[in-house]
Amino acid sequence: MCRVDLCRTPAPGPLVLVEVLPAGSVLTLLLSHGAEEAWVTPGPKVARLLAEELGKEALLLGEVEGFPPEGFHGRLSLVELEGLNLKGKRAILVAPMLNASLLPGEEEVYLVGFRNAKAALELLRPLKGIVLRPAGAPEPLLSAMVAAGFLQKKLAPHAPLSLASALLKAFPDPQEALFQSPEGQALHKEGRTEELARASLIGVDPVVPRLAGVRFFPKWEFGLTQDRYAQRFVPWNG
Repeated sequence: MCRVDLCRTPAPGPLVLVEVLPAGSVLTLLLSHGAEEAWVTPGPKVARLLAEELGKEALLLGEVEGFPPEGFHGRLSLVELEGLNLKGKRAILVAPMLNASLLPGEEEVYLVGFRNAKAALELLRPLKGIVLRPAGAPEPLLSAMVAAGFLQKKLAPHAPLSLASALLKAFPDPQEALFQSPEGQALHKEGRTEELARASLIGVDPVVPRLAGVRFFPKWEFGLTQDRYAQRFVPWNG
């Protein structure tokens, strides 16, 4: 069984969190190019707090209106990261949409997009009761919905038609789906269309990120407006 979850209910079994833009493809690239781990944080403040704990070697990645926050090493950019030596790095991503897409208590979580779809399909097929959740909060991202439809079609070709699979029929070309999405249009307006082309490539990254832990940041201890979480992903090879 393989179903698409649009209601954001806690997954009772394996959860496949689907995100292509803005952070999912970057996280997959990082681990595929040798990064030891990649953390997902809700904002720059939590990212900096986590960097203090991990040490000076932590790679801080994020952007506000297309530019890295002060003290960060770069943006969430496939184009810029592909030329870097990432082996052994511990990366921290500011990715509020991805961060908010996980619910408390979910432990068996895998991150999938177009770039690692081939590896994901090989590793996920033996699992039972898979839930596909397009990233996005409160509404799922269009790019993630289309990618979820792609995965559902491959994992359960005879499953009843879902909204995700219907969107896949409307956008059979992954790059066109990314370009038409609001998150893709934001990158296009910044002149970063090459990011869309690279995020739409299918099967170029051989790694499936798996959730390996959650770090809790209580608001009373760190001066935050509310309790926050950071999620740690590492490469999974089945």
